[in-house]
Amino acid sequence: MHKYLLASLFFLFLTGLVSCTLQVGHKKETKPSAHSSAVNVDASEESNALSLRPGEIGPGDVLSIKVYGEASLSGKYQVGPSGYIVFPLIGKISAVGYNIVSLSEKISEKLSDGYVKNPQVILNIISFVSNRIYVLGQVKKAGKFPMLDKMSVVEAISLAGGFTRYADITRVIITRKSEAGKEKRYNIDIEKIVKGKQQNFYLQTGDIVFVTERFF
Repeated sequence: MHKYLLASLFFLFLTGLVSCTLQVGHKKETKPSAHSSAVNVDASEESNALSLRPGEIGPGDVLSIKVYGEASLSGKYQVGPSGYIVFPLIGKISAVGYNIVSLSEKISEKLSDGYVKNPQVILNIISFVSNRIYVLGQVKKAGKFPMLDKMSVVEAISLAGGFTRYADITRVIITRKSEAGKEKRYNIDIEKIVKGKQQNFYLQTGDIVFVTERFF
């Protein structure tokens, strides 16, 4: 009887020892918070990041350029990553930052310099790839949307159909990339904006608006 008791105690001791051994040096791993790098800012704070204005041409945009009476010069042209298009006769032309009027005038001016007499250039934008903002997370219609003039975060969320029932309207994270490629995050409280306790936050081309989920 004593032998069985001693054996049982020894087994329990051994089990506890193994359990302790497995836990030694083991640090519980925690997931980094998705909001740990977000910066709580006043909505009036301005970013140094440069961005395109609505209507301005950027990298990736697809253009339709027609020169009246010159079928060989007319066609579709995509702005490259470096911001240029390659146009017949005149070669590389910087397109970034121009709108359809200013760029057509620029092409017309270069063509008239010994290539085409009195060129009439008609330019349209087939696809605006660069002028976009993205609204993700707890909204009804997540996706990418065209950047409007002086678009606020509230307007962007409205374009995405508004909040879902699970949205945390006090913690909306906006990710913005600078020209140098560095990302900065802003933690925006929509509830304060709606109540007039905080100024609205205005977006820039390429901003990502992420509506977080609230904890019940």
